[in-house]
Amino acid sequence: MRTATVLVGLCLFASTGAFAQSSNKSDPLSSLPPRDSVKLSQVIAKAEVRPGFFAIKTVSFSAGQYEVVYFMDDGAEVRINFDAKTGEARPPKTGGLFGN
Repeated sequence: MRTATVLVGLCLFASTGAFAQSSNKSDPLSSLPPRDSVKLSQVIAKAEVRPGFFAIKTVSFSAGQYEVVYFMDDGAEVRINFDAKTGEARPPKTGGLFGN
């Protein structure tokens, strides 16, 4: 009898936990670029043709723009944002030389 009670309790606990997790999940595609955005390969190609380009360090996507961090031939690190819809380069929203 005690075993049955424990099993029922564990089943209830497991099912409520699973239910709570499934109701809290957000759309996994919401953090990705929209379908009509510029391809990532095009953004990388635009970064690679910039004067003094040496190598890409990181690429990320957030708030409708790609952020590309790359190194120049002289070792300087460059951080540049590209609009996901148009592929146009934008200055970073925060930080940078002037600390905006």
